[in-house]
Order: sequence, then structure tokens, then C-alpha cells
Amino acid sequence: MSHQRILPALFIGFVLTAISAQSASGYFTGSEVEIMDGALSASGPSADYPYRNYTTLKQILYSTEGAYPNIAKVYDIGDGWEKTQDLADRDIIAIKISDNVETDEDEPEILVMALHHAREWPTSEIATQLIENLTMLYGSDPRISWLVDNREIWIIPVVNPDGLDFSLSDPANEDWRKNRRNNGDGTYGVDLNRNYNGSQNGDPLGEWGGAGTSNETWQSTYCGEYPFSEPETQAIRDLTLNHSFVVALDLHTYGDLVMWPWGYTANATPDDIDLVRIGNEMAALNGYVADQSIGLYPTTGDSLDWLYGGADVFSFLFEVGGNPDGFHPYAEEVVLGQIAENIPPALLLIEVAGDRHDRQFDIEHQPATEPLEPGSLWTVAADITAARGVNTESLTVEYRVEGGPWVEVSMSKVSGNDTYAADIESPASGSFVEYYISAADSGGVSLSSPRYAPYDVYSLFVEVDETRPIAEAGMDIVTQIGTPITFSGSGSTDNIGVVNFTWTFECDSAPVELYGESPHYTFWSEGEYLVTLEVKDGAGNSDTDTLTVTVTVDAIPEFGHAAIPIVAILALFVLFRFKTLSGRD
Repeated sequence: MSHQRILPALFIGFVLTAISAQSASGYFTGSEVEIMDGALSASGPSADYPYRNYTTLKQILYSTEGAYPNIAKVYDIGDGWEKTQDLADRDIIAIKISDNVETDEDEPEILVMALHHAREWPTSEIATQLIENLTMLYGSDPRISWLVDNREIWIIPVVNPDGLDFSLSDPANEDWRKNRRNNGDGTYGVDLNRNYNGSQNGDPLGEWGGAGTSNETWQSTYCGEYPFSEPETQAIRDLTLNHSFVVALDLHTYGDLVMWPWGYTANATPDDIDLVRIGNEMAALNGYVADQSIGLYPTTGDSLDWLYGGADVFSFLFEVGGNPDGFHPYAEEVVLGQIAENIPPALLLIEVAGDRHDRQFDIEHQPATEPLEPGSLWTVAADITAARGVNTESLTVEYRVEGGPWVEVSMSKVSGNDTYAADIESPASGSFVEYYISAADSGGVSLSSPRYAPYDVYSLFVEVDETRPIAEAGMDIVTQIGTPITFSGSGSTDNIGVVNFTWTFECDSAPVELYGESPHYTFWSEGEYLVTLEVKDGAGNSDTDTLTVTVTVDAIPEFGHAAIPIVAILALFVLFRFKTLSGRD
């Protein structure tokens, strides 16, 4: 094997592979897959794929943390066997990817592992590419962004660091399988994927050290002195028991298989229906055969059976690549193809973690196909059903206008069926509106429509209003100096409503502006004043109207007409009073 194969891959460019599929469960499984292009050419001889050794892979993880500190954090979860003996300095390194990455949130947790077996080099490359996709595409790819924001993803690219470097170090060692424990009898290594503590389901046939293992230290399937005897498997055990992983993926080569428990018996697990369904959905994406683990050969002490039986994790295993490829193909195009075909099913498993039992939960919404009418109520309705029941308090419409802040509006049931709706005032004329529907069922499973909101949303426009309002300033006014008057534009009309009233005139050679539908004003100089009312609607359309205000100095308006009857009444009063007083003599 050439020295080139242990060098880090160069980031010369990207190969974009568009993979789109729709699974039976309704999960959208398409996503762009960006994979490293190590100078791969469409013509000419194939280049050898530059597999990375432990040191390079470790550097990649810490560089990823440095580049994306808000969503990526590296953890040292244990030691390789040689480190426990001060023979080397190789740790078991895990990287967690999630928003609020340093917080243990109430989100589904996923475990992805690679390279239990030293010679299975492509598995570390797949795990590393998955890390790169989840971080580099965050914020630009809707589905990746949604997964990072709604999941806690743990990825361990190298479970067997001592074995990886040993197998990469010399062509004579390239088919090494086990770790590098010194067994004390001239032999080395324990098969880490036979060192877990069995099926943990009470069946003696599933216990550690049974079918598919060997007690001979020189054998490639040597299971160790006792369950979890190896520091590498102890690290996986402790991480698992300190977290609540919902699903797990263990990457191996080779066989073109997607597998699930049990590996020690042909009997089905209690969750066989769900395991079979998920396994087949992933196999539909990478083109592999889906089968229960024992279909390849019987095993005990493997990660699949222990994760499921001992930690209630829906565990799956990919045997990457087919018979012509072997454990570690050299041709770069073959390895790049293996990476590309296995990123989509890995993303699907991360998504499925939100509801691994796939209980029915649907939001059926028909987005508007026509622009909204300005000034009208905008109704967002959807049929929302869930096998576990809908949490009605969780139903909301989230919308924003022209990229502004999201506004939340609660939905309520509109009839005896499963239809829920929210009424929203139509935004301003000509606005661009984005929205999505958010819901949860009584089991706490969340769902949005569109699926990957708020990174994928519905959008629409509000019609541009070109109808001018009609201004109505009211009747002319006659008043006296010092008497307050009130203008009234209440007669003004518009199809979506007047939003602005401005009254302008000149008084004592100075401009005056009043605002509002009914402003007040007092004139202190007599004369005639021409007052202009301008009204505007929300779209900026306007109209004007005028009225005349006549200001007089009369103490009592129209007093000349009223003077005679008033004087007559006063005279009669005085005469009556005089006669009354005279009659007292």
C-alpha cells in the first residue's frame, strides 16, 4: 500500500451529489451531499483514496469545533488500550453537534460510530463527511439546519484508534481487525465488536461469548476476558448510559447491508415492526439489502444487540460496500461513492429519532395560491391529526413581514372536525409574507408545516392597493374668535381604511398642520380660512378636500334678529312685576 493512503485528504473542491427520495413514512430524505474531491478526475487512471490516520482525524474534529463553536464540541470519552499502558497517546474522541451545543436539551439524541474494526477505513471517512455536512451546511441547507437545531448528534469517527494506525502503518498490517491489547501470550487484540455485554434480554443464547465469537486470543473474533474488558468499549458503554440515545448507527465494511437486532437469533425483537420499517427506508436510499443482523451470520457481544437490549436504543449497522470493494477499497471514486450513498440514510436516521415509532401525525395545509387582499382578514387553516392526540395549546401560526421578527398567533378549532385556524390582519399593501404552522402531539413530538420550518417556509404577497381614498372634510364652519372648533374627517372612505389625516391652512401668515380624524383648534383672528384635508391609506394612496372656516367678532351670533323678542319679554316682565308690587297697598 502506498504512503499516500495515510495522508489527509485535500480540500481541493466539492462534488455535489443530489439525492432525492420520499420514504413511506413521509420523512423527506433528500439532501445535497457535499463530499471531498481528492483531485478525482472523470478520465484517466483512478487515484488512491487518501485515508486519514488517527492524528489527522482528531485534528479535523478539533478544527471543526474551532470553526463552528456554537454547534460543535469535542469530548474525550476514553482511551485506546495502548494509552492505558503508556505506549501511545490515542483517545476515543466524540463530537457533539447541536444548537446550544454545551447544553443538554430535551431533544432526541443520536449516536453514530465508526471503525470498531481497524481495517474498515471507509467508515471513518463516512463519519467525518457526516460531521462536515452537519456543520458546513448549517444555516444554508434547510434540512441540515433543522436537524442540528432539533437533535443532539454524537459522532465517534474512530472507536479503535490503536487498530486504525496499526493497520495503516504498513501493507502487512492492513487487514488487522482487533484493537492492540497485548494478550500476554504472544498474541494481540480483542474484537471490540464482540466485547459488549450481550443482548441483555435474559436469553442465555444472547449472552457475551456465545455464537460468532472465539475464546482463542489469536482468533480475529476473540471476545476478550469478560464483557467490556476493553477501554474502547467501556468508553462507548459509559457514554451510552450517561445519555438517552434514541437511535444509533454503527458503520462497518463490507456487504451492502442495512441490519438491526437481533444478531444472535432469528427471533424478532419486540420492536421488529419499527426496526424493519426504518431499516428498509434507509436501504432504499443507499441501495443495500435490509435484513436482521443474524442474516449475515450469528453474533453475540456486538454493539447492535447490546445497544438495543441494554440501553433501549434502536440500533442499526451498515456493512458498507460490496464484495468487489472489500474492507478498504483503494480507488478514490469507489470510496467517494460509498461516502455519497451513505450520508442520506444517516441523515434520515437522525430525523427518525424524533419519532422512531412513526405514530401518525400530519398537518394538511393548502397554502394560498393568490396574493392576499389588502385590509382583509387572512385566515390560515389546516387539518391536524395525531394518533396520540393533538396538543391544542401548541398549535400556532408563525409569520413575519418583509423579513422582520416572527409573530406567533394561536390556532383554534373551527368546527367539529380536525380543522384548526388562525385569523390574522392582512399586512400592508405590497408586503412579502413568510409563515409556517407549528404543532405538537400529546406525546411531545413536534411537527411543522413545511417540515423544516423556519428554514423552509410558505410565502405569499399582499396585493398592491391602487384604489385612492375619498377625502371628506365636512361642512363649512362659522365660529367666533376664541371659540374652540373640532374638524371632522369621519366621512372619508377607503377600500382598506384611511390611516392618515392631515389638515393644513394658514393663520396669521403662519402655516398650521393638524393631525388625526378630529383635531381641535381655536382661531384668535377674524377672517375666512381655507382648510385642506389630505387623507392617505396604507398603500400611500391619497386624496384631498377643503372647507372654509369663517371667524367673526360678534358677541352673540345673529343677535340682531333676536334683539326685539328679547326686549319685549323683558318689558313684560318689568310691567308684571310693577303691578304685583302695586297691588300690595
